[in-house]
Amino acid sequence: MMALGVGQLWAQNQARDEIHVSVTTGDDANSGTPEKPLKSLQAARDKAREMKSGNDAKKITVYLHQGHYNLDRTLDLGPEDSHVSYRAVDGASPVVSGVRLIKNWKPFTEDLPGVHADAKGKLWVADVPKGWRFHYLFVNGRRAERSKSSHAFWREWPKDHQPGKPEKQGQLVSFNNKEQLRFLPSNGDVEMVCIMAQYGVMGNGVVTDVNSGAGTLRWNSKLLNLAGSRNNHERGYRFENALCLIDRPGEWALDSALGRVYYWPKDGEDMSKAKSHAPSLYKLVHLQGDETKNAHVTNVTFEGITFAYTDRVPENQWPDHWLCRQWENVDAALYFSGTSDCVVRNCRILHTGAYGITINHYGQRNRIERCEIGWTGSGGVFLEGYGPGTLDVSKNNTVTGNYIHDHGLGNYWHAPSVQIYQSGHNTISYNLLQRSAYSSISMVGMHPKYMNMPSRFFKGVYQGQWHEWNFFCLRSEDFPKEVQDAIRAKKPYFNRENMKPYLHSRKNVVEYNVISEPQTKLNEGGAIYAWCIGKDNLWRKNVIFKSRAMPGSSVLALDDIAEYTTVKDNVVWVNGRILEVVGARSSERGNVISGNVRVNFKKEHQARRGHNNLGKWQVNVDGREPMDTLLGEITSEVGKRGGWPGNPAIGIPKPGEEITKYGEQLILPKGANVTIEE
Repeated sequence: MMALGVGQLWAQNQARDEIHVSVTTGDDANSGTPEKPLKSLQAARDKAREMKSGNDAKKITVYLHQGHYNLDRTLDLGPEDSHVSYRAVDGASPVVSGVRLIKNWKPFTEDLPGVHADAKGKLWVADVPKGWRFHYLFVNGRRAERSKSSHAFWREWPKDHQPGKPEKQGQLVSFNNKEQLRFLPSNGDVEMVCIMAQYGVMGNGVVTDVNSGAGTLRWNSKLLNLAGSRNNHERGYRFENALCLIDRPGEWALDSALGRVYYWPKDGEDMSKAKSHAPSLYKLVHLQGDETKNAHVTNVTFEGITFAYTDRVPENQWPDHWLCRQWENVDAALYFSGTSDCVVRNCRILHTGAYGITINHYGQRNRIERCEIGWTGSGGVFLEGYGPGTLDVSKNNTVTGNYIHDHGLGNYWHAPSVQIYQSGHNTISYNLLQRSAYSSISMVGMHPKYMNMPSRFFKGVYQGQWHEWNFFCLRSEDFPKEVQDAIRAKKPYFNRENMKPYLHSRKNVVEYNVISEPQTKLNEGGAIYAWCIGKDNLWRKNVIFKSRAMPGSSVLALDDIAEYTTVKDNVVWVNGRILEVVGARSSERGNVISGNVRVNFKKEHQARRGHNNLGKWQVNVDGREPMDTLLGEITSEVGKRGGWPGNPAIGIPKPGEEITKYGEQLILPKGANVTIEE
């Protein structure tokens, strides 16, 4: 037998450590070579497991060739799938999604009661599988608008609802306006979007048991129970997704019981030729380690792949273990739990039902680099450890060089570009963050007054629904028996100092980020926000721009028990009134605040007069030189790293350029839509 040369041996070894996948030319019965690629990602995962043959540390690369990889189930990866990279082959731009195509649209000619007078004769209908309940629809690549009872700004929504006591079968809600309930179905398709405060206490309660005669229905949600608000103008509701609510072009509604979707086309749309689809998966990729065995998913990489189109779980179906502290949906298209040293690089994560990426529970040294994450139903990136307790295992993750934009499209407006809960020692740097509904970077923990309340310290549900504020996933079992007994006896134990060891959002570094147009919907919370965090967080050299006032907020907001934080050398340009550049409670300790600049383009200073810290921690400068200097420093470094993905406009006017006001406008630049192939 002729001996193989060194080059041949190397090539043979490389072939064994590579798997090629092509949705257009592949077959799952193939060997996975470049010449005979596999067809599906599940087959590639299984092939990688086979190639490892018990050697879990063996490094394997799965190459995705050009094409649309439409998943019919989530790609689940466990510890046995460690040390595998999923990469686009050179020159390819593969798309991974989870959608169903919707075809055979036809004019809707039935004379059903409740159809809006303006919509009669203009609606189209298509059949979909019965029981399929989706929350987003795309027509010719454009996100269609779900039908709603009000198109007004949320402060102008109706306020005539009176919530009753939460019960196992749902929370009864009464309305003065009974007529509006007349044609709403009770099958769970309709959601009541309710907001109870300007800082985003909101949810999408699933509507059942509609009784228009009595003027009642039931709100069903594991996110929150309906309650009152501080002020009447801070509350309101609207209904979404019913045939009777379609009242203008571009709107749609689903009846999952009948298996029908209705749509009023926009001008110029020919539905007989239209391409439409809806998401059918909640997660595209799920990495799940086994923390009980100290078996984590490690060294898995995704690079050069577009992940697009996921749905969101209805709030009455949320798992009880979900942590829902911030009135947001914590699910994600890429969901990592129990992971270390995993990387998402040069990917696009777009049009997701909830977050783009969530790193949950144990998550260490994971990296999200140069990705675009946009048009999400909830937020961008969530670093989420365990609730307050002794388990401190989420740390040392990096989110850098990303373009993260346009959040809250699933009515989760509180969700920011980057959320940190009970996670520390992370670095959030050199990101371009645009058009968040609320804050852009948020880090939170838990207040000691809630720790001292038995109803919030101990886990449990109230008659099948979440009790108010029971979203922290607090680990009461971690604490000594004497502490648990004291809390049960309503004897306060925790204070702002002895609470600190259990607040794991500590030593996070937030630096060199550019934040453009935060708070597009809500009116409080800051561009960078903290509440009840651990010690030694650092916010420095960030640029924040907003084209209109932020009158209800400090731009850099240190809320309750946000102590021992350093905030320095940030530059802010807000074209209008603010509370202050940096805001903190007078009772907080240990904060170091210096060198923060407000760039003024008007002679008068527009901060609120008489506020307790007015001008204390800021320098007011006429002219944009400090902002342009820091912006140049940031963009120079980003350029050395290859630029932000897609080279987006920064969103800060250049000298002499008109100041635009995005407001609630959804900006769809070139490249926004992801092509779905049949």
